[in-house]
Amino acid sequence: MARKSAADLVVVPISGGGRPPPPGELDTIEQSIWKAVVDAAPAHAIDPAAQLILRRLVAQAAIAERHEARLREFRAQDRDYGDDAEALASAHAAAAKIVTILLTSLRSTPRSRVRLGAAEAQASRVPVIRPWERKPIA
Repeated sequence: MARKSAADLVVVPISGGGRPPPPGELDTIEQSIWKAVVDAAPAHAIDPAAQLILRRLVAQAAIAERHEARLREFRAQDRDYGDDAEALASAHAAAAKIVTILLTSLRSTPRSRVRLGAAEAQASRVPVIRPWERKPIA
């Protein structure tokens, strides 16, 4: 095997913006969501393209949180039935679905970080006897 030159051993910086702060025009709910997602991501995962997705994500997540607060108000007033509550629940479900899709596209959830091949390799290590099927040791 040939030796590597000093140029081959130079560390190349990873592209990306590190951990970008939330944009100033976001409200407090959106800023807290931004910080939570950015803090959960690897150090250089949020590049400028990912920031575009993240802006849409925090807007939808803030909408979902506002819908949740309104649904809680309906429940507290025992008004969590009827057309208004159903429409709000549907709007919340749609916003939550979009949040899930955007989090997955940013690979911000543990499930979105596992490759199919890695999951298949781990599946072969699953025990044949499930824990709830085991007989207690006497």
